[in-house]
Amino acid sequence: MAQTIGFKLLSIVRKLNEIAIIALFTVIICTVFLQVVARYVFNSPPAWSEELARYCQVWMVLLTSSICIRKGSHLAVDYLTHHLNERMKRWLGISSHMLIILYLGAVLYYGFVLVKVGQFQYSPAMEIRMAFMYLVFPIAYSMMLIEAVLVTVGLMKEPA
Repeated sequence: MAQTIGFKLLSIVRKLNEIAIIALFTVIICTVFLQVVARYVFNSPPAWSEELARYCQVWMVLLTSSICIRKGSHLAVDYLTHHLNERMKRWLGISSHMLIILYLGAVLYYGFVLVKVGQFQYSPAMEIRMAFMYLVFPIAYSMMLIEAVLVTVGLMKEPA
């Protein structure tokens, strides 16, 4: 029962993540379009448009990374793994995901530190607290960490 509640919650979080990614991409497109029109038609682009598009892109890329971990679609050099037997591929996959989990745990911690530091900083053009911009790090890294743990557990459950 608890396992199904956890996976239902995870499913909801994944869906919200996908909706956020689509919304962020839409904001990027609209903002850049507005900036181009304002620059070349009115000769006066808004100062905040470039900054908003940049922050949305950072959020979008980091939120998308958890999907890439789940689907195994991050960039990888797989020349050597094609020449390994299934047992070695499995061992290598588990080992690499364990290193990813360690890395994500470390950057998750420092993501929280960065949010704390950003409480007293403001963005130059939009003048909003940088803590809001830095909040993507703990959110995205925790989602990546969960996906990496699930992939690792899945690899461990595979028959040898």
